[in-house]
Amino acid sequence: MKLQRVLTTSACLLIVLWLDSEGSPETSRSWRMSHLENGQRIYMSGVTAQGRAIQNSHGMEGVGCVMCHGPGGRGGTMHGIPVPNITMRALTDPRGYEHPTGRRRPPYTEESIKAAIVAGIDSGGNSLHPEMPRWTGLSASDLEDLLGFLKTLGMEPHGCQGGSQGL
Repeated sequence: MKLQRVLTTSACLLIVLWLDSEGSPETSRSWRMSHLENGQRIYMSGVTAQGRAIQNSHGMEGVGCVMCHGPGGRGGTMHGIPVPNITMRALTDPRGYEHPTGRRRPPYTEESIKAAIVAGIDSGGNSLHPEMPRWTGLSASDLEDLLGFLKTLGMEPHGCQGGSQGL
């Protein structure tokens, strides 16, 4: 009897979770958009959709990734320092990347991208340039939202400009 109750309760819970995750197309789309918008806001301003400034190792407020990596994530140069292309196509290039110094790194994974953002560690386990802020104030959900937004960078029909660059 006890096993049957556990199984029944578990089945009901699974149905509720499934219905909640499916939702209507409008609800599902709305949920994805709110997370994508939060990720975009973090990327553009370093502030969450709830208005919380993300703490970082440089003590900057009101600036996000866009300040150095640009609106399309393709990087460039900032204060004479090369800023890498952080589009998914560049970061996950199966060939990895060789820095001008000769140091190589393998392609990034979602987890290694998170490590780069929060701890300043590249996909090869090397420290990123000290000018790259360590975004230590990101909650797990904010980090997921930012990663979701990063996946949209470089999605223009003409593809990624240039090759993989160094983050």
